Amino acid sequence: MKSYKLIILFLLTFSSIIAQVKDPEITTILKDKFLDKSGNPLTGKGIIVGDMDSGIDIFHPFFFFADGGEFNWIDVNGDGKFTAGTDGVDLNNDGKISDNEILNYLEITDKTFGPFRISDRSVYNPDMDFLYNDKNKNGKRDFGEQAGFSESDPTYGEQFFIPSNFEAKELVAGEKIIGLKTSKVISVRQKDGTIRRRGTDLIKNEKDDFNHGTGVAGIILGGIGGLHKLHGIAPDAELVMADIAYDYTPRFVKNFPDLMKFLKDEGANTMLFEDGEWSWEPMDGTTPEEVLARQYCEEGYPVVTATGNLAAARCVFDDSLKTNGKYSYTVSASGSVSGKPNDGVFVSLLWNGNPGDFKTLDVIGPDLQTYSIPTSGSGFIKKDCRISYQYSKSEKGNMLLSLGFYRKDSARVNGDWTINIEPKKDFVMRGNVNDVGQSWGGETHWKYKFSNEGTLTFPATADSTIKVGAYVVNFAWDNAKVGDVATYSGRGRSITGDLGVDICAPGHSTFSTGENFSYQTFSGTSSAAPHVTGLIALMLQYDKTLTNTQIKSIIKNTAIQEDKMGKLPNITWGWGKLNIPGALKSLTGN
Repeated sequence: MKSYKLIILFLLTFSSIIAQVKDPEITTILKDKFLDKSGNPLTGKGIIVGDMDSGIDIFHPFFFFADGGEFNWIDVNGDGKFTAGTDGVDLNNDGKISDNEILNYLEITDKTFGPFRISDRSVYNPDMDFLYNDKNKNGKRDFGEQAGFSESDPTYGEQFFIPSNFEAKELVAGEKIIGLKTSKVISVRQKDGTIRRRGTDLIKNEKDDFNHGTGVAGIILGGIGGLHKLHGIAPDAELVMADIAYDYTPRFVKNFPDLMKFLKDEGANTMLFEDGEWSWEPMDGTTPEEVLARQYCEEGYPVVTATGNLAAARCVFDDSLKTNGKYSYTVSASGSVSGKPNDGVFVSLLWNGNPGDFKTLDVIGPDLQTYSIPTSGSGFIKKDCRISYQYSKSEKGNMLLSLGFYRKDSARVNGDWTINIEPKKDFVMRGNVNDVGQSWGGETHWKYKFSNEGTLTFPATADSTIKVGAYVVNFAWDNAKVGDVATYSGRGRSITGDLGVDICAPGHSTFSTGENFSYQTFSGTSSAAPHVTGLIALMLQYDKTLTNTQIKSIIKNTAIQEDKMGKLPNITWGWGKLNIPGALKSLTGN
């Protein structure tokens, strides 16, 4: 997968974070306990979450249930404490340790730049690390098919264990340990369409190359509740994952409906679509994908979408055009994106009207030649530069002019592209710009006119989905203080005038699972949306009959509202900040 999509992981310097954060806010751990109708804790048990995302690291210990049974561990050297590589787990219950019963521990790497850092990482820390049975005594955890393990092996490798006493600061002699065993992942639809299933061939699952879905899943359902410093909101829920493969030109996710249907067919009780697009889209809820998302909502499935990270990227403008006026909009195109040549720019002009609403429309390219664009139809104009154009009208009466800017022989498109327009009538027009890099960073952007409003991205443009923006926790960022809405959080109204944000959730500087057995700092609306999804899993455990409409209503009505937000609901905050305890109290009464 290209490393440009879905999220910006904001990496701050170690010193600045230490200065800002002494006691980090763990946004996924609830201080209060809530019970279901049978008196059991709300942990997401029995709920299946569907996530359309970059993939998942199925070998991360956060994604296994503690259902492997209890075992004695034996203090072989008699020093009263755990000694890695010497002490062992009594797997066969014979009261002694054999060579294949040695215990070691997997140190979970801290990539949070401080908040979880422990002074002594040379010893096992129960609230950070995982024990494992080092069968071959090689001092490292072996896992996966390449190490000789199969689908039937617990934790797909040398088995993980955790202490039975969740309150202990260290492993105590005489204490039992619990084996992890079953994957929390039911199935994965890989990028090539291959389906991997738990109990059949999930061990063969492809890698999460972008380390995005792994972080999202960690927020929703990772870890063991009550033991580790970090775990997901609904750690007993299960996951179905549909891996996204990006194309080079819009629509970047070509098989979106197939991924949606896979999640539904696999029994997902709630769905999260982790994508954000704004190129060549009508942005009004009328595409087949948006219609299908709305249908799922109408059928009762809670569907969560992120508003995107496009605010402040200079990729959107809104302008009011007057009859016979003259208007110019300049795209500044970067020569390279994500370390690769930029050989394509994609512009969308959106308005409510008809073909022929422009008296004239032309583009001046970096070659300083003028390209006259017809005012209807579609085609390709070739000179030193090449421009594609296509007019289309949605079922809601909104026009979309899709423009593509290219150079001959796939050369770089860097430079200024100026669009000159003379309208025949008055109308409001929105302009979106993107390039082959598909980056939230706005390497290619509008040069003079741009807006932070109207930055809602597809598929949050679908009617009825729960649309989630992001606010800042733990680390201030880009003039946004802790507690403020993130500067990049998508906001405004859709092209149809509908409010684009329902709720804002913790999004900037949250913590979750990372690649290579780590904890990471995770930021963006892609971090905010799984907080809502995790809450929904808890709500559905309490009452599986809850519909998308009912859940959205509870989330809105229990939102935290602050004076600094202004009059609510509004285009920035929606109804306010997500209030997980408040929503659960409203639902359960306990």
